[in-house]
Amino acid sequence: MFKQTAVALGVVALLSGCVTVDKVCTPDTTVPLTNSDVPTKTSTSSKVIVLPVDVDFKDPAVKRIQGTMLDAIEGQVVETGTVLVDRKIAKKLTSEIKLAEQSGRYNSKGVAIADYAVVTQLTSSDLSYKFEKAYSYKDKKGKVHHVPSKCKFEADVKGVMKVYSLPDMQLVKRVELKGDDNLSTETGNSRCPINNATYISMAVKASEEAVKESHELQEMLAASAPVQELRQCEVGSMVRIGVGSKRNVTPKADIVFSSQMKSDAGIETFEIGKGYVVNNASDAVKPDYSWVSIDEDLAQKIKKGDSAKLKFEPCPIWDLKCTAKNVGL
Repeated sequence: MFKQTAVALGVVALLSGCVTVDKVCTPDTTVPLTNSDVPTKTSTSSKVIVLPVDVDFKDPAVKRIQGTMLDAIEGQVVETGTVLVDRKIAKKLTSEIKLAEQSGRYNSKGVAIADYAVVTQLTSSDLSYKFEKAYSYKDKKGKVHHVPSKCKFEADVKGVMKVYSLPDMQLVKRVELKGDDNLSTETGNSRCPINNATYISMAVKASEEAVKESHELQEMLAASAPVQELRQCEVGSMVRIGVGSKRNVTPKADIVFSSQMKSDAGIETFEIGKGYVVNNASDAVKPDYSWVSIDEDLAQKIKKGDSAKLKFEPCPIWDLKCTAKNVGL
């Protein structure tokens, strides 16, 4: 536990000390750009239908878990600037799309309901516990410390999220969802009793974490656009990209840049660097474009038409538990 916390805190301390660029360079600082071999296009906003979370087992926390996971998945879709189909429509079409999942074809009858359907199955919700007996120990000064007996509980929630393209019902993404929540209480009862309300609360937190720590859906739906212009001034280098607030681009959002090249195998894509949206909501983020701060190395090799894509992090740096998980501790 100490190792996890120490490393995570180190990451927070390091990143919190960073100073972000908050000024946009003026038009007279524009630098000519070479055109990309294979210019990218601005991605169109997809339309997504998220079905109610399915479950085939009984559990006192099931309804709360279903609602929590559905809210979290819909929230991730909305964050990408993707159009979310109304929940009432999704509920009405659940049986139809589930049948299409089995048959491999969705009969849209000429109506394009959405580009993608998200089908989620809750596979398990378990509660485990461990009883630890009381013990005493002496510190270096000879003082005796008593540690009371306690019960440690862990709620684990697991599920599978599948994303299908419509109307052909091709599986384009399969995501394993896993989350947990822990609780420790002092007690002398080795049977470790726990009431339903406490368990449900833990299961809900675990289900929320299961979705929150998975950003594969967001990565798939994330907006991408071409690099349009390069400017260099006293605050550094920055590029204008062809996507903005219409797709929920916000100041300090992470951006990944890639270059496409032709080869005998076709068109190959190579990541060339990263940047972040200039920290100035009024000047740096417009409806259809944004200004992204980049380092000098990337500025020397970036081309007009190269791809800029929003990057969704698996967790915020201040979430120590999530950060520790994602660095493999």
